Amino acid sequence: MLENIRKISKGFIMAAGRGTRFLPYSKKISKTMLVVDNEPLIVRNVRLLDNAFNLETLYVLVGYNSEMIRDVLSKIKGLKSRIEFITIADNQIAKGLIAGYAAIVPYLNKDEMFVSVLGDEYYGGEDHLPFAKFVQSSIDFSICCGLKKYDFPDEYFNNYSVDFDENTKIVKQVKEKPASITSVYFGLGFICAKSRLAELAKENIASASVINFINLFNLVSAQGCGPIIGHEFYGGYVNINNRSDVYKMKRSIRQKRWNSFTIDVIIPAWNEVESIEYVVKNFLPVCRQVIVMDNNSADGTAAKARRAGALVYSEPLNGYGDAIKKGLDRSDADILVVVEADGTFRAEDLEKLLLYIKNADAVIGTRTYWQYIEYGANMPFFQRMGNILFGGIITLLWWNRKSRFTDVGCTFRCIWQESYKKISGSLTGKGPEFSPEMIIELLNAWQRVIEVPVPYHARIMGASKFSNNFISSARTAIKMLRLILFKRYNGWLENLRSVKRIWLREER
Repeated sequence: MLENIRKISKGFIMAAGRGTRFLPYSKKISKTMLVVDNEPLIVRNVRLLDNAFNLETLYVLVGYNSEMIRDVLSKIKGLKSRIEFITIADNQIAKGLIAGYAAIVPYLNKDEMFVSVLGDEYYGGEDHLPFAKFVQSSIDFSICCGLKKYDFPDEYFNNYSVDFDENTKIVKQVKEKPASITSVYFGLGFICAKSRLAELAKENIASASVINFINLFNLVSAQGCGPIIGHEFYGGYVNINNRSDVYKMKRSIRQKRWNSFTIDVIIPAWNEVESIEYVVKNFLPVCRQVIVMDNNSADGTAAKARRAGALVYSEPLNGYGDAIKKGLDRSDADILVVVEADGTFRAEDLEKLLLYIKNADAVIGTRTYWQYIEYGANMPFFQRMGNILFGGIITLLWWNRKSRFTDVGCTFRCIWQESYKKISGSLTGKGPEFSPEMIIELLNAWQRVIEVPVPYHARIMGASKFSNNFISSARTAIKMLRLILFKRYNGWLENLRSVKRIWLREER
């Protein structure tokens, strides 16, 4: 329990914005609903504020996607604070953050101190309690800003600059989107302030010219309400403005926890007794377990895989795609890896995929780089050209996902468990068409998919089930192309239905 000099009983989370810079992703989900450590960012910010402050009421300002936010916050258990919602009208949302602070005036008493945070900011969680102790027991102030030292200039330029005296803790001036670097500090959206800040925001909204919200800080101080002070944050922080910021945040979280993540390797197998032992033993040292999905092989594949140390499920399967999906469904590892049973991919190359998975949702290998096609590998000219062509078709048809593909049939790939769960219900392919379908459904779910060149080795022994001759390759190609076109056609239909639903809603 904090021994408070100053009681702060009200907190506000600003979560009403449309996320214009986050388009087209914000059409599906608002930034505040992005999942961080298995819970939406807005929920994380609520918990952090509730744990650090002894608030009576925590107000959440909503507008865009308000139903989704209300629903998820209504299900939070164990909070000390009472949650209430303030709805911002559509015509006010466009005015930006200043409209949000103007809207909280009726909820504050004269000169009352409050705490607020932006709903689309990620904080590592180490700084909330020190900040709470500081603002509740420090000298008189009008505004206290959370602030950080920047590592790279883009952090400084994408936020507001803070001219800060480390000895006195006084902030001499703040400036939104500075044109040049004049300080080592930038300001955060986490602030504690007197009600005068909100009152100035309301007065400014009512005037003919609306200024930037951060410029109000200097006005509050100039009116004699007390100085602006700062409190330095040391933990993780990302201001989420665009899609790149999302993956900057994800990489920051994943890098800290990297050694704790579990990895499972899934191998679809059918009559691969000659090679399965070598593949299992090759991958076991780099993962938690190898899961072999055996399609009731008649040649002893299952027994050989078990002796090698794999977890084997031997059962009737409807094909290569069915085997992979059921293997993925049976794993609870953080990272899921898929490889072939024939030795065409090696454990030494998994490190490359894992390097890129830190700031992506899935990483797909490509076997179409000549320099990486090993001597004797089954990649004839027409098969290579077919994979490049189909990869180009997916790249073109899903152009706004900003991904590029040159190989749709490469089995060697890895995906985060949380990303797989988003698409597992949409995967229907039973055969080789499963490979491009997995890519497509990741794109449909607006996941970041990275393609990485990987060495493609010759089979250890045996023959390919899908491309050992021209007829087999042609059948595989037809199945893949049919699925690609079908998925794109269905996507266009769904887009038209969405437009129609919006039109009907507006007509009412």
